[in-house]
Amino acid sequence: MPRLSRVLVIVLLALSGCTELRGCGASEPVQPPTPQAPAAEAPDASTPSVVPPPPEARYAKLWLVIIHSSATPGEGSGALEALKKTGLAAEPLRLSTNAFRDLRPCLEVVVAKAFAGRAEANAFQAQLAQAGVEAYVKNAGPLDPDREGKEATCRSGAEAHAARAESLKQQAVPRFVESHVGRTFMLLGEASESVTLEPVDARRSLWMAAVEQDPTGLFTKGDTVDLYGAEGPLKAGCAVTGFAWINRGMPHFGYFLQEPPPEAPGCGRAWAFAELDCAVAPEAQVFALPAGTKAPVFFAPEEGPPDEIRASQENELRRLPRFAALRSEGSILAEQVEEALSEEVRAFSYASGERHAVFTVARFRTGEGNSTCGTDYNQQVSRAVVLEPGAGERLLPMKELVGDEVVGVLDLEGDGQLELLLHESWPSQTVRLVREDGTEVAGASVENCDCGC
Repeated sequence: MPRLSRVLVIVLLALSGCTELRGCGASEPVQPPTPQAPAAEAPDASTPSVVPPPPEARYAKLWLVIIHSSATPGEGSGALEALKKTGLAAEPLRLSTNAFRDLRPCLEVVVAKAFAGRAEANAFQAQLAQAGVEAYVKNAGPLDPDREGKEATCRSGAEAHAARAESLKQQAVPRFVESHVGRTFMLLGEASESVTLEPVDARRSLWMAAVEQDPTGLFTKGDTVDLYGAEGPLKAGCAVTGFAWINRGMPHFGYFLQEPPPEAPGCGRAWAFAELDCAVAPEAQVFALPAGTKAPVFFAPEEGPPDEIRASQENELRRLPRFAALRSEGSILAEQVEEALSEEVRAFSYASGERHAVFTVARFRTGEGNSTCGTDYNQQVSRAVVLEPGAGERLLPMKELVGDEVVGVLDLEGDGQLELLLHESWPSQTVRLVREDGTEVAGASVENCDCGC
């Protein structure tokens, strides 16, 4: 089986909701406790069939003491072994976060024990800490009625990850550039082997190992690239000075509290990078092209489209079925919590000569819009068009475009078709360059293994 297929299968298994330690790839198979239930009478032939609740239902709304979380199935065997050595009355199990409303999706968590009350969970966490096992406490919340939708999103993300790794096998593709500890690195590809890394920073959030040659075989020392930001060229002729494996995954917050400090990364995998001799701002979205490549055409951000264009685009947005559906859904939830539904519609645009890319975004919120770590409603719908003299309006048929993610607009190849530079901060730090139809040209994502609130 090709390596890419193996990677995709492993990631998809992680997202499929495997809930038992046995068969999930763990080296220490452990079964969750099975509650004793009274024997049920044989159903009468006239009795309607009842769909049994999913196995995760017994953990809904419980407080979970979590010792490991990851997007890859079967990880956390070290945490399980440490838990076993404590001798505490634990009840370890694996749970898919997709099953629960209040946990971040697309993760598998290893739970040491579940409790009905937070005080008991905190007390058990303290016992684990005294025994040298770090853990954190989360409330699972109720079962999520849209688990299938969440798992479909996770599978889509896994497929995008695999496609992203595959696209990096070509030298001429755009490659995203990152700044770490004052040094500049260009993404080359995913790790194809197990590598030993050393911590770089005091928090141990960055792990690295220098290598003599490019693990992907695409670049050599002295090769040069040109750097571009969200609004245009940044630096030309940046030279490759070395290569390294880097893991910059974000573990759960309990990882940073461990004493003594951890001896391995708490999340993610190693990726191959080339170090460059040009400095970039740590928070900038920067990509590289081989030196001498024809520069893309960049659109400059405008203060906003003219009033008549703004009004027209806002009216078109309000006519979308999704706009009406979100407003109705938000109004119902707002009434239930006795709050007002906030409705905000705004437009912003980018221009290159007489060509304008106009984005209109409507956001519906209750309270502070804290839908990730609370019960607030927070949804949005977007519409994007290109306006050209003599050509009228061209709708960009992008799927699931989130307007707040757009940080740049450009014509990468000079073919008249636009590419969007998108930046997402949650659930993972992700930057992508996508075409008008939503297909990804290039992307980079920092894995995040914290399961949310």
